Amino acid sequence: MERVPRKTPAASTNTEVSPEEKDQIARPNPDPPPSPPIVPGKEISRQQLINKLNNINFQDRTVTVVFRHRTYARQLQLKAYPLPCQNARLVCRWAERFPFDQLIEDYRFQHLHVPKGQQLLEVHPEIKGINQQQIVFTLPETCREISVRNLHRHPCSEIAVYLFQNGAAFYGTLIDFGASQFRAGISTTPPQTFGWLEPDVPVTVVFTRGNKTLYSGQCRIVRHDGGLQMRHFILEPVQRQIRRFPPRKFRSTRHRLTPPPDVVFDHPLFAKTITLKVHDLSGSGLSVEEEESMAVLTPGLIIPSLELVFSDGSCLRGMAQVVYCHPYQGSRTAMVRCGLAMLDIATEDHIRLLSLMHQVSDAHAYVCNKVDMEALWDFFFETGFIYPQKYEFLQANKATIKATYEKLYHRSPSVASHFIYQHNGRILAHMATVRYYESSWLIHHHAAIRSPHNRGGLIVLNQVGRFINESHRLASMKMDYVFCYYRPDNKFPSQVFGGAARNIKRPKTCSIDALAYFHHRSKPDSTSDLPTHWAIDAIGKDDLLDLRTFYEHRSGGLMLDALHLVPERIEGGDLSATYRQMGLKRDRHLFALRYRDKLRAVIMVNQADLGLNMSDLTDAITLLVVDDLYLTCDLVETVVARLIHYYEADTIPVLLYPEETARQMGIEMEKQYILWAYSTHDLDDYFAYLKRLLKFIQH
Repeated sequence: MERVPRKTPAASTNTEVSPEEKDQIARPNPDPPPSPPIVPGKEISRQQLINKLNNINFQDRTVTVVFRHRTYARQLQLKAYPLPCQNARLVCRWAERFPFDQLIEDYRFQHLHVPKGQQLLEVHPEIKGINQQQIVFTLPETCREISVRNLHRHPCSEIAVYLFQNGAAFYGTLIDFGASQFRAGISTTPPQTFGWLEPDVPVTVVFTRGNKTLYSGQCRIVRHDGGLQMRHFILEPVQRQIRRFPPRKFRSTRHRLTPPPDVVFDHPLFAKTITLKVHDLSGSGLSVEEEESMAVLTPGLIIPSLELVFSDGSCLRGMAQVVYCHPYQGSRTAMVRCGLAMLDIATEDHIRLLSLMHQVSDAHAYVCNKVDMEALWDFFFETGFIYPQKYEFLQANKATIKATYEKLYHRSPSVASHFIYQHNGRILAHMATVRYYESSWLIHHHAAIRSPHNRGGLIVLNQVGRFINESHRLASMKMDYVFCYYRPDNKFPSQVFGGAARNIKRPKTCSIDALAYFHHRSKPDSTSDLPTHWAIDAIGKDDLLDLRTFYEHRSGGLMLDALHLVPERIEGGDLSATYRQMGLKRDRHLFALRYRDKLRAVIMVNQADLGLNMSDLTDAITLLVVDDLYLTCDLVETVVARLIHYYEADTIPVLLYPEETARQMGIEMEKQYILWAYSTHDLDDYFAYLKRLLKFIQH
């Protein structure tokens, strides 16, 4: 039927129906077609019915006027807008045009359906008047609430449907949607015909609104109306479960909270706010339960904006996708448990969620909690994490470093996180991470009080593992790689991180590389002029390709990827701006050192706030030597001297790779550092190793 605007012209008079016409429209069909099975419901009074009709009028919704054909077993349902009602007289305006004369001639009025949530009120009023604009009823004293066992479908608008099968693509619109079945109007574009579709073969269906995909999944064609150029298809999702991410052995820990939070969202396919109770929850997903007859979730459905609302009124907002819907029989009715994977969530909200999850697991384990800074400094000194040589650096800059740590621990969850195990206010163990490159996070500051009974060091290590496992798939976290620096003589990280690399034996998953560490000290009488034929200039992608070729031959690990020194990751990103918003500093400058126009080394000048990393590895110059021919210790000193203007201090830490090159040049190394890097796309091997290691340590 042709759609018309909701506000139709009012009729000048109500057309009274003659006794013969009234009998013709209202007389029961002697052989009515079978109706859907219904569950008998309670009786509703006229006053309750009037209140419901006024509610429908207030929300500009419709009722359904049901007619049956006088001869054939078919039904006609017409939508109508009820006008304000005060007594037994009800006037309804038709929502769409229809052949009025044919209605009067061929059909009889049967009853009125008034929506009431997922139920219906079946009303048997008396017709007092009918014309092309409206119908007038006298309401009965009572009506009955019914529950139709057919699964409910919600009307949709502005949802585009793409249907694919065997290379053929069809386009249309979504008419109504239910979790188990939905209806779409599909058109053909010549030379297409519906003969291209095999009804017994599944089709791939995609829903979009604007340029956003809201659903994609395999569906079965249940039936269609046989139209020539436009057909209405009833489609049924085939899959009860989809794979949003690659499967993994070590999954996020799920918890059931008391009281359980709610999930609240505007359904992406129809205009209705949905509220469901959370069954269980983790840092990367959740599950909810809904009655099967009222289900609105189906695997593959994307929810662009979802709120997780807790009992105290606080809420977290994110984007999720339904990954499974498993039916089961509840105590009173058929139920469906639906799993949702978090696709994205603001970093601050994600940290709050992780903090709650870790507290549920262990009340002494904290994530990004508000830290007593005096207690933190006491802890660092007590554990020996700040040893005399390190304190020499800290003491000279202690005011600046204290200010940096106030920002890191109280104001910057989007670029930094800390994990603390404490009891009775005393910090027993600590570990931290910081997003230092565009999609790489640095793990650092691992320390613990030494005690036979203190397992805090292992607990915070496990917390960091959970943080990585539950964060790396979120777009907002930008966590493709994690890395850390440690000294080979430091037993714990050598056993944990170095042991993981040696055990996994796949450098493109987990790798270690040795770097030399020393300081350049500015000398008043030194020159910064480079020898003839040497130059420092801008780096190009060809230089990074040469660096990669050298590194692949020598190591074949992940260091260049983790440090974002590959052509694919050299441009773009907003990390520096994010730091500035937090009141912190983070900049990087890349140069090429050449001899006679040939690349000899890539130079990375990293700038960060003093103390961001207490080993001073984040505010340093890194030299990656590709060809050490003609490269000398003095030349390295001259190169660094030319770049010292990027720093405020007179003494600059320098990292040099390969470490053997520093030895060969006679550079006086102060330390050796190992750079450990791990790709978060394959974490199972790391957690399997860590599980075995922790079991061994505990025994």
